Amino acid sequence: MSLLYRCLACVLVGAVAGMSHAADSLPRVPSTEPADALVTFHLQDGFRLELLAAEPLVTDPVAMVYDENGRAYVVEMNDYPYTDPSLDKAWEDQQSAAIGRVRVLEDDNGDGVFDRSTVFAEGLSWPTGIACWKGGVFVTATPDIWYFKDTDGDRVADVREQVFTGFRKFNVQAVINNLQWGLDGKLYAAGSSNGGSIVRTGGDGQPIAIGRNDFRFDPETGAFEVLSGGARFGNTFDDWGNRFICNIRNPVQHIVLDDHYLKLNPLVAAATTIHDSADAGDAVPVFRISPPEPWREVNAARLAAENRAGTPRSEMHAVGFVTSTAGATVYRGGAYPEEYAGNVFVGEVAGNLVLRYRLEPEGATFRAVRTDDDEEFLASKDNWFRPVNFINAPDGTLHMLDMYRETIEHPWSMPDDIKAQLDLTSGRDRGRIYRLVPPVYRDGYTAPSPPRFGEATTAELVATLENPNSWWRETAQRLLRERQNDDAVALLRDLVLHSEMPVARVHALYALDSLAGLTDGDIVAALRDASPRVREHAIRFAEPRVPMMATSAELRERLSELIRDDDARVRQQAILTLAAIHDPNSARDARALMRHDAADRWLRLSARIAMDSQAAGVVLAQQLRQPRRLEEQGASELVRELLEQLLAAGPQADLAPIIQAILALPQTSPFDPGEPRLALLLMLSERLPDIAPLIDVASQLGDEARQQIVDLHHAAERIAPDPSAPIDRRMLSIRWLGCRPLEESGQLLANLVSSQEPQEVQRAAIDALAKSSDPTVAGILLKRHPQLSPA
Repeated sequence: MSLLYRCLACVLVGAVAGMSHAADSLPRVPSTEPADALVTFHLQDGFRLELLAAEPLVTDPVAMVYDENGRAYVVEMNDYPYTDPSLDKAWEDQQSAAIGRVRVLEDDNGDGVFDRSTVFAEGLSWPTGIACWKGGVFVTATPDIWYFKDTDGDRVADVREQVFTGFRKFNVQAVINNLQWGLDGKLYAAGSSNGGSIVRTGGDGQPIAIGRNDFRFDPETGAFEVLSGGARFGNTFDDWGNRFICNIRNPVQHIVLDDHYLKLNPLVAAATTIHDSADAGDAVPVFRISPPEPWREVNAARLAAENRAGTPRSEMHAVGFVTSTAGATVYRGGAYPEEYAGNVFVGEVAGNLVLRYRLEPEGATFRAVRTDDDEEFLASKDNWFRPVNFINAPDGTLHMLDMYRETIEHPWSMPDDIKAQLDLTSGRDRGRIYRLVPPVYRDGYTAPSPPRFGEATTAELVATLENPNSWWRETAQRLLRERQNDDAVALLRDLVLHSEMPVARVHALYALDSLAGLTDGDIVAALRDASPRVREHAIRFAEPRVPMMATSAELRERLSELIRDDDARVRQQAILTLAAIHDPNSARDARALMRHDAADRWLRLSARIAMDSQAAGVVLAQQLRQPRRLEEQGASELVRELLEQLLAAGPQADLAPIIQAILALPQTSPFDPGEPRLALLLMLSERLPDIAPLIDVASQLGDEARQQIVDLHHAAERIAPDPSAPIDRRMLSIRWLGCRPLEESGQLLANLVSSQEPQEVQRAAIDALAKSSDPTVAGILLKRHPQLSPA
């Protein structure tokens, strides 16, 4: 750290310390000119940065794509966070002027550095994503998705078509973003949380409510689909089509399965289909090397002093924690050392740094592991460095987009007096793009020349599907789809059969499908491929075809065999597809999967989708008849989930064998918190309209079963009011009493709402009373209200 830098940091921190949490004279942090920026960075493992473009060639870059001829299209979000502060109304639709742009950047001399910049399209509102298609580009720009194309070669779009509209222009940090090609030839985007009612421009279909979800659309047909998702800024695939997103404090999230599978079974409830692969929350540490910004020091000190409930811990510290991850990108090039393949790079824009995670398979999902201890893969001393996004470039490296702003923060989250001291548009005229260069290329790898791929022959495009760099494979697959040349079919089928690269075989299958050349035989062969990833995708291809295929019986049997595949994701896809095609044996296969994968929450969920209530009841009874299995990992969760599913079926659910199996479980002293028997009976009682059905079914099972329920009633009446009983047993007793009719337990519960009782007991009694719909409960609680503590 230079003497000048140390002095500046001391001055800033000292100035802030003297302000006593006031914001009447916040010092501003100076910017660094492009020529001096490289010395502000610290990188691991001998990596270095090369500056590819800076202002005035580019400003506010947030998304970027290379076309087949090496031209870079860059999205500039110049209207972040607003164009006029007076128009920024919190919790209202925003009226910011549309000043965003798309630029074309070109490298004229082939040295990999951009020399020329042309404004391709302008007048865009909150633009955040871009993808090439048929010589033009799709652009997400809330409230719209546009298609732009230059037809006369001047690098300026003369075709400007609105494709979709209706995305809500509400929160500037919750906009649609990051268009990415899927293996299936559809464009995927992060939908974030603004929602909207989406219509295809010029179409006559019904509006589609997107809510807090992601989406995809077919560029040919315009078909639009809502997907699982709904995080903030980031959307990326690995080589096998697994999709990852990121949220503010959730650096790496995996979409484990799409919601359309959940809709197959209305009895199955799931809070989410998204898995936090990386550690998430408000206390995930980061190791920045830039000084704290003065306004953050003031704001954090205030929040810490107030210590309000619900305030994220990370906001009560000016530095040290993840607060604003963005642009999660899986590295899929061919230039970095082997250990970097498939790593996820994530920008932490508030911390002026880049996180790196290694993805490790974990059952049906992945765990993302931080690769660096006590320091980050990349960090800058410059507070203006804002790494918002990355792309896998044609040269096999990652290119990093630096929005380069003095402040990146949501205006609604800042106190007015602090916001008045800042210019949230400062840096709108700046921006940088870097190449992340490895110390040495792997295996003597030589960076390719800038691509001139537009005139490639069909044979060259097919051969490129075996390129180790994902940009080349994906571009070749896209061009094959655009050209629709039947000459490619035989070449692609040969690749499916003989390529030594599993990822090339997957690309070839999807390219064949886009040319209507994929046959039943191709799918059958792929289901027996040596690679589990090829088998997984083959199952997806089979899903819409099985009911119509001549080999349907053979295929259904093969899918059943794959329930026992060695690979967890193959097993998951097999059971989901069996459920989707309404295979009559899917419940049988789901039970087989349960026996093998009860410890995996995602495989349990997938298996339950394939089960009706009868099958769920059978599996649940089997689990309960083997008490030792209840001690296995995931077993208690499985029992709870199956019971929920069974109860969701309503009155027609056959509870007798379940209650019989529960009552047969070992029992200890009444209302012992560690007793699974009690936990299950409580769950049953709380989900039923009242305790009567439980007593009725127990009575049908015999006098002994009925007496067990009656004994629990008596024990609850004895333990709940007993001040000498342990608190946890008293609270379980109160929960049980809350399941009984008010005339039986109401007075006892009302007596526990007393200042003489511990707060935990009072609150449990109030919760129990509140379960009743009897209107006299209101009077009971209001009578005691003056005696109650604030809690």
